[in-house]
Amino acid sequence: MTDPYGIIDLAELKQPAGGSPSTSGTPSAHEVAVTEQGLEQLVADSQQIPTLLLVTSARVPEGEQFLSSLRRGVDAKNGALRLAVVDADTQQRVAGALRVQQLPTLLLLILGQVQPIVQSVLPDEEVDNLLTQVIDLATQQGLDTTAAGESEQQAPPEEPLPPLIAEAYEAIEKGDLEAAVVAYEKQLNDSPADAEAKAGLATVSLMQRTQGIDANTVREDAAQRPQDLDAQLLVADLDMLGGHVEDAFTRLLDRLRGADAETKAQLRDRLLQLFEVAGPADPRVPAARKRLANLLYCSRLPDRAVPISRT
Repeated sequence: MTDPYGIIDLAELKQPAGGSPSTSGTPSAHEVAVTEQGLEQLVADSQQIPTLLLVTSARVPEGEQFLSSLRRGVDAKNGALRLAVVDADTQQRVAGALRVQQLPTLLLLILGQVQPIVQSVLPDEEVDNLLTQVIDLATQQGLDTTAAGESEQQAPPEEPLPPLIAEAYEAIEKGDLEAAVVAYEKQLNDSPADAEAKAGLATVSLMQRTQGIDANTVREDAAQRPQDLDAQLLVADLDMLGGHVEDAFTRLLDRLRGADAETKAQLRDRLLQLFEVAGPADPRVPAARKRLANLLYCSRLPDRAVPISRT
């Protein structure tokens, strides 16, 4: 068995004749289909609601039955948790970002962190017990799961988005990241303090930097060239995209000590962008900001105190 935190290339898996497979059946009322464009929002939502991530394929034996059991169980919990389904055949980069080794893989996404649960099909009788354990864990972590179903049903209508923000969202859905950047930049020109536009621009920039790359190759290159700043920055981006927020922060913060001025500036700029992606509500952001400030400030202090002459 390979490293449980490694990545496999799902593009090498053969698809059955007749086109790309996809999951079938009736989706849960609390289910989302995961796409590359929606992954960042899914990670952000996990700050409020625990999410089961099922990475599967139509080629998985008994996969549809497993998915149906999860859907039934999640609906029975009335919105206390969410089911997110990744079709490994059509969303290969998402499966790669999640470091999937085999299909099906069931993971838990909670407070921005991904935790493995099982890499096989669970019997029906075990699903309800698993969901109860997930809800108990979420409650222990401080998430409110008691009235999730009621709050979803009674939530007031959302206010319409500003036109440029809506334009950016539409561009992201179409996969036109350049148009999304333009829309966010226009919004920031009009409203420089717009937190949503800042976060959106940082997120789309992250998506652009990781678009079309082979995650396995990038990680191998970074491991072989630890002094290569570009390689380390890209791996931090991959960690962020996959929800490994603390790993991304730590990788860059560790490289600040002893770095030259130009390198520090690049690391600082990238960290500030990743802070925007995570959002100010993420509890890991204040700690990382404090460490960043300490490292930048301490680097300006003299190596030793200058003695005070006495007259």
